[in-house]
Amino acid sequence: MNRRTTMRGTFRVRLVAIAASAVMALALAVPVHAEDLLAKVRRTGMLVIGTSNDAPLSYVDSKTQAALGVIPDILREFLRREGINAKMTVIAMPFASLIPSLQSDRIDLMGDAMYIRPARAKVVDFTRVVFYNPEALDVPKGNPKHLHSLADLCGHSAGTYEGTTYVELLKSANKACPAGKAIDIKQYPVIQDVFADLSAGRLDAGVVDASLSAYALKQNPSLAFELVADYKPQAKDTSDCALALAKGNPDFIKAFNTTYTAMLEDGTAARLFAQWGLIPTDFFLKP
Repeated sequence: MNRRTTMRGTFRVRLVAIAASAVMALALAVPVHAEDLLAKVRRTGMLVIGTSNDAPLSYVDSKTQAALGVIPDILREFLRREGINAKMTVIAMPFASLIPSLQSDRIDLMGDAMYIRPARAKVVDFTRVVFYNPEALDVPKGNPKHLHSLADLCGHSAGTYEGTTYVELLKSANKACPAGKAIDIKQYPVIQDVFADLSAGRLDAGVVDASLSAYALKQNPSLAFELVADYKPQAKDTSDCALALAKGNPDFIKAFNTTYTAMLEDGTAARLFAQWGLIPTDFFLKP
């Protein structure tokens, strides 16, 4: 074997070693795809959900810090039927922080109500529709400005909470307003701030969830606002709410969809909605 052949062989060995080192470095640098959420919850016995803290859908008990509401109850029933003994931990945050918290792995699941929208579906995955949640037009008690539709909001102040599709709904309504009569759109961190400003007369109208508005008044009759009875919301099939989770969890979505469909068929879902005052249940559970 001559010197040139020896050098070639040595060079090949070095190339193989370098390539192997590069592959190992790449494997260490690129994060391994996380296990499906269903497997993770089975393994860890933990499920961390995020909520914008809105009763009766999903909120944090101020005394026990437990997750309460119809959505946490649905999730507990789902876990029970899957044979998973897991502790549910809840983190409250502004609605606009829910998707970023999923993307950063701060939470496992958005245990709250979110409309299914194409733009959102690009960054998170959704389960099947859990329920329908049309918007309400809320006004100070007595409706002093005589507001009955989105068109009536021109020249008035109207508010909602950040991160919701209601922001775009108000912006769209504003585009149709005549010159000099724009809607003064106000965005709040949480829905409770909308209720507070309506009650104090600092806001002419609020466009928010009908379910949350009705429940807030039921729990606190001293709130000085009301739902406009003759307001006609947008098409109900655009108010479809689902649970959101990070991309790449097909097993969890398939299991939840199958189990929740069974809960709808056997009346469990209706029973849970009724327990939280969301009646008539068909209004929320059927398109």
